[in-house]
Formats: sequence, structure tokens, C-alpha cells
Amino acid sequence: MRQPIGAPYLISDFLEWDASGQLIIAPKFQRRDIWIPKAKSYLIDTILRGMPIPPVFIRLKTDPVQQKSVREVVDGQQRLRAVLGFIKGDFSILKMHNVEFAGMTFRDLPHDVQREFLSYKFLVYLLEDVSDSEVLSIFARMNTYTVKLNHQELRNAEFFGPFKTIIYQLAYSHNSFWTTNKILSDAQIARMADAELVSTLIVTLLDGIRVTKHKDLHEFYAKYEEEFPGQDRLAREFEIIIDTIGDLLGSVLKNTIFQRIPLFYTLFVSLYDARFGLPKSKRPLQKFDQGLISEIRTRLLLLSKYLDSGVLEERHPEFVKASKYSTADARTRKIRHDFIWDYVILARKRV
Repeated sequence: MRQPIGAPYLISDFLEWDASGQLIIAPKFQRRDIWIPKAKSYLIDTILRGMPIPPVFIRLKTDPVQQKSVREVVDGQQRLRAVLGFIKGDFSILKMHNVEFAGMTFRDLPHDVQREFLSYKFLVYLLEDVSDSEVLSIFARMNTYTVKLNHQELRNAEFFGPFKTIIYQLAYSHNSFWTTNKILSDAQIARMADAELVSTLIVTLLDGIRVTKHKDLHEFYAKYEEEFPGQDRLAREFEIIIDTIGDLLGSVLKNTIFQRIPLFYTLFVSLYDARFGLPKSKRPLQKFDQGLISEIRTRLLLLSKYLDSGVLEERHPEFVKASKYSTADARTRKIRHDFIWDYVILARKRV
């Protein structure tokens, strides 16, 4: 069997093959078309934004009756069905994915956008002179090296609504923040740890300090799969808190205890509570002038120094324990939150 050859093909190429009967999208070993409208809209938006999508595998065959080559889609059926269906006007783009082109089918798009869409390139691997059994063998071997999806990757595959959309927008737009400050590594981000962190933070902003295990996050993705009221406000507030952390710690963040996810979570949520108020919180909002920012910065740096040096072990053992063990538990999160509020935000007590 020849090694598969990878090459870029335009969407217009697939359109031409489909029109001439040279494209077989549903061979006998492929799954049925099961994508929901939201999944299709999400794919179209991905293409419109010029972002990459997984490659397509096609088996090249010769039809002896028609005496012409045919292209049988081995993997990528649902992606191609969605693209061709969009061009034919079978569905439109949803507002939750793209406000600018919401409600539009391909025909409704501006001509320059249509041209760009048709010029989008799929990476295609061509399988030549390959039998059905060899095709099945290829994918059995490919799946051997497939890493099991983690919880966030599973949520990404299941949901396509506005909650997921805003989560990933916030995660991606702060990529340099996560990596520069060593909050997350490139390897962690590759496995969607940034989206999981943002999900945890947004759920806290929506529902207060609580447990955010897989089932909890899953419930919020499902709850806001159709509509997500207040998403623009939350996104703006999220950005403000990230900027506030930058104002407070700047380039030294990566050298403090607050680059550790549990303590970054507490810092973020505490600042949000002080500036906007968490749900069910009775704490007074604070005015973030230069004086308060300077005071908070001093306290954060002092706290980081003391916690790392072990000074706090005797003075504040409960906070130290909550910073090291069961760090995602609701109770330990509240202990850390109370401590940061009293010793850092209000600075009512000495560290």
C-alpha cells in the first residue's frame, strides 16, 4: 500500500467534484450524518475565520463503468456535508457563533466573503488503490495512538452554544497571559486547560464559590447551550479583572504564588468580588484607585514571600493548608477567599 499523500484542496474543488458525481460522501463504512445545526454553524464560522480544521481522508478509485476517477470520503464526511449543505442553503450561521453573518446562508454572504470561503483549503490525504479492509486497518492503527479525551475536550466535542463560544474566546485571547505568567504551559493549553480554567472562573462569577468538577461544568455548558444572558457583560468584567491583575503584579506574577492555579483562582475571584460582587456576596464593593492598587500590590507580594518561606505555617495554618490540599474544594476555596479579603483587599489585619 502506498503512503497517503497530503495536499491542500479548495472547497471549490469539493463543490466541483460533488456536482460532477465524482465525490462519494457516504461510503458503506462511514457513519451517518448526525451533526446538529449548532455543530454545523460552528464549523462554518471556523472556516470564515480562516482557522484550521482536522484533515480529510479520501480514497481515490476508478469507476470502470463511467470510466472516471471518483473520490470516496473515508474520514471527514460530516465536515464536508456541512460545507456543501451551507453552500446549498440548507442552514444559516447562528448568531451565537458569528454576529456579523448571523442568519446568513452562503448566498447571503458578501461576494468577497463567498470567494474567501470557496478558497478555504482542506488538508486532504489521498489513499490510492486501497481496499475496504486496508481502510479499516488504517483507522484502527490511527486510533491506537489517539490520546483519550479529557473532560474539557469531551465538553468541546459535545457543546457548540454561546457558553462554550465565549469560554473559548476568552481562553484564546489570553493565551500570552497564561504562558508568559507561567499559569499554564503550552502542553496544558494544547489539552484545553485554558478553557477549563476560564470555565471554572466563569461558573464562579455566575454562581459564587462552589465545587466545579466535571459534572458541575457540564451542567453549565448544557444550561447555556441555547442562550447565555449577560455574556457580554461577563466577558467585559473578565477582561477588567485580568487587566487589574496585570496592573497589580505585571511581569512579576510568574515569580509569585499566584501563578499557581488554585491561588490564581482565588486572586481572580477575590478581585472580582471586590470590584463587581460575587453572587450572594455581602461584601462591600471597593473603589480601585491607585492608592488601593498600590496597597494590594504590596500585600500580595508580601503574602507570596511569606507563604513560600514557610512563615505563615504558624500564623495562619488554615490558609496554608487550604493553599496546598484539596485546593478545588468549595470549603478550601472559601477559606482562601476570606483570607485574601481580610489581609489583602481590606488590609484590616497584618499578614
